Amino acid sequence: MPKNEFPPHAAARDYEAKISHETARLARQAARVGLLQPFGDPLSGVVLVAEPATEPTGARMVDALRRSLATVKLDRVYVTWSHPDLPEEILSLEPDALVAAGPAAARAIDSCNYPLAKMAFLEAPEGSWFAWTKGTRGLRLPALAPALDDAAAKRRFWTAFLALRALVPDDGR
Repeated sequence: MPKNEFPPHAAARDYEAKISHETARLARQAARVGLLQPFGDPLSGVVLVAEPATEPTGARMVDALRRSLATVKLDRVYVTWSHPDLPEEILSLEPDALVAAGPAAARAIDSCNYPLAKMAFLEAPEGSWFAWTKGTRGLRLPALAPALDDAAAKRRFWTAFLALRALVPDDGR
């Protein structure tokens, strides 16, 4: 191996350390201004951006998202909230799939003005995957907060949310 190259496992460790550092820093910033904390695995390759929420709705949204993701076998998805440092967070995570839950989250992603974006989230149909960039799929979902208390909104959210099953690896069964 040439002396300027790192072994693949060292590069992976460096990448994991970078992501861990960045997400911890952003979580500390969110905590300082009273935002909900992100959860999930930032190395999962999937980032779900939800609309900002306040208590008590915030705790209910976190619980609903955790249970919904577990139902479709995507417990590791990294969930964050729309916040001022969202462009930096998306760029640092480099997701394979980016999901916007609600129009405010879609607007927040679109306001990043990501230069390689092929389609704006607000232009995408709900519940259908689209090419956000060459290497990142996008998915727009309805807002979650109304689905917490309204049966029709819950059906609409869940119907669109089921598109996430496309990300579950086929285990050969």
